[in-house]
Amino acid sequence: MPKNVFDRQPFDNGSGVQQVTDLFRAIDRPRLSKRPETDHQNRSEAIFEKFGFRLSVKPSTLPGAGNGVYLNGMREKGQIVGVYPGLSARIHRSLHKRDNWPGAIVTSDDTWLTVHPRNPLAVGQIVNNNRFANVRYQEIDIPGDFPLELRKYIPNLYLSDQSIESNWRLVALIATRRIEDEELFSTYFECVY
Repeated sequence: MPKNVFDRQPFDNGSGVQQVTDLFRAIDRPRLSKRPETDHQNRSEAIFEKFGFRLSVKPSTLPGAGNGVYLNGMREKGQIVGVYPGLSARIHRSLHKRDNWPGAIVTSDDTWLTVHPRNPLAVGQIVNNNRFANVRYQEIDIPGDFPLELRKYIPNLYLSDQSIESNWRLVALIATRRIEDEELFSTYFECVY
């Protein structure tokens, strides 16, 4: 195992919040359609136009690994590449309905459970394990004053009721080196920072 995979890399939470805000603002801009596939493509294109990368899911280069996540374009070391939904699908669906009843302000995203998620960055659960990791997991504390209109792109929830003004935690995938036109790999043996 390369030593640098496990070395803790400094990460500034304020910078992380700003990156999340900027990325989520980009995916909030495209014109919506009634087709989730079209919305997903439009939002992916918005990220590509503003930040020079997009993510796609297709068969992994690892034998027997199923699907993997590919970055098309480029991200530098320390930049957010994607986000990781943090609960099982069954639990997430239940909690999402609890917190996002009809007529309520949508405060989280459950479309990561579909083929065409509203947030095209919410594919971290598909990234495969490899000893040559190019992304790592990083917790980012989202402050209570995070823009309300962007919360609908956060792909996780709290098990207990959580006030909208409370801090939320998001797990992002951070580039461990410059990544360009390649499959993303994490190592399941490292800790979430």
